Amino acid sequence: MLLIRSLFRCSSAFGLLSLLLLSPPAHAQDEAGITPDSRLPGLLSERKTLTDRYRDASAQRHSLFGNKPSKKDLQEVVDALQGIVDKDQQIVDVLNETAQKATTTSVRLAATTTHLETSSRDDRNLTAQRLSELTNESENMRQREKQQIARLRDLEAEVADAKQGHFVRDALIAGLAVLCVGLVVALRRRR
Repeated sequence: MLLIRSLFRCSSAFGLLSLLLLSPPAHAQDEAGITPDSRLPGLLSERKTLTDRYRDASAQRHSLFGNKPSKKDLQEVVDALQGIVDKDQQIVDVLNETAQKATTTSVRLAATTTHLETSSRDDRNLTAQRLSELTNESENMRQREKQQIARLRDLEAEVADAKQGHFVRDALIAGLAVLCVGLVVALRRRR
């Protein structure tokens, strides 16, 4: 209670901030990003020592006039308060540094995320383009195969027509040959 009164006497925003930060629970330290190599726990411990010194200094009463603090007692109180304010400034500096590191990390993570999203989008686009090319190539091959089958049928039809034409021609030649032989035989018999 005396600590809270002394903090309000200090009328420093750092005093209240330090009271809140004086003994955070262990899980709160992890959530706040306090790492084992952080200077914050040491600074908070030093601040606690300074607030104990302030409490002791403000409790001293060495005045000649009774229960009032002497000039030396008041100077010790002022020195203790100045030490608390200085320590609070160091704590705020560490907190600002931690916030700056968190901001830098956040910006770096955002940039990495953006890069990964862009890379992923590019990969999807490239894959879709390649798939489209393969589909087109496959369709072209099917078309060429159909054309070759049609050409093969046409050639088979031509071969069949040519065979038919050869058969007729051969039959005519054979018929004419038989006729010629018959004429030659007939001419020889008449002579």
